[in-house]
Amino acid sequence: MEKIICTDLDGTLLYPKKKIRMLPSDTKRFLSRFKNDGGSILLVSGRNTAFPKKLFKKIEMEENYISCNGAVVVSKGKIIKETIFEPERIKSIISYMRNAYKIPLMIVFSKAHNMVCNVLEVSKITNIGYILYQFYQGVLKEPFIRNEKIFWDELEHGMVYKVMMMFGLTKKKIAKAKEANKELRERFKDVEFSWAGEFIEISPKGCTKSEGINFYLDYNRLSKDNVMVVGDSGNDISMFQTFKENSFCMDHGPEEVKKYVSHTIHRFSDLEGYIYPSEEIAK
Repeated sequence: MEKIICTDLDGTLLYPKKKIRMLPSDTKRFLSRFKNDGGSILLVSGRNTAFPKKLFKKIEMEENYISCNGAVVVSKGKIIKETIFEPERIKSIISYMRNAYKIPLMIVFSKAHNMVCNVLEVSKITNIGYILYQFYQGVLKEPFIRNEKIFWDELEHGMVYKVMMMFGLTKKKIAKAKEANKELRERFKDVEFSWAGEFIEISPKGCTKSEGINFYLDYNRLSKDNVMVVGDSGNDISMFQTFKENSFCMDHGPEEVKKYVSHTIHRFSDLEGYIYPSEEIAK
């Protein structure tokens, strides 16, 4: 078997959340079988590089992953592509967004720091809630720091892969983020924007999940015909469009996302039924 499953992490491979075991037991069983049959996994995530490394140790598979929506591409543990922002350009976009949308939280993903948050411009209660949320993520949490100086230093001098802007947690704020994403894509055509619930993600031009997958396949001289793509959110749309025939969205994903795929599944392990269609898969 030469199949490659290109999968998102949060809401997809990591669904439902297992804060101690990391992966559901049915997902681990399926991955083990898929690996033994010659299949491979390519993680395609908005996360930075820290978590994919940790996950591959858990599943004991070769480190092949795409981080920050395509800004970093890794094959067999080696970085084969790395794209960063031009500092003045991303700072000007951030300045516009802060003035236009009153952004309460910004996060930088860079080579030096997994995640750097600015000082939160929210209430103390919300701030405490955010800290508690991170604490209770268990093995799913990532290294992050909250420091205004480091945040701006990274934008000025660091190798920045991605920036995330949070609009808020309410339905109204999430709807606002969705509409803002459309406006920003029209206004700033020299960078990539994607909507992810309460966040808008900003990546360098050409850094999309589909572009990352294509680069990885070309680098390794692999066929696009054996690729399956799986995700659940707006930043997965590019890979759904590129690999339409074998595209899968989690059924809890937004309707605006599901309209781009050929199949919906409830659990990641449901892919087993598509790969081994003649079998009765035990649930």
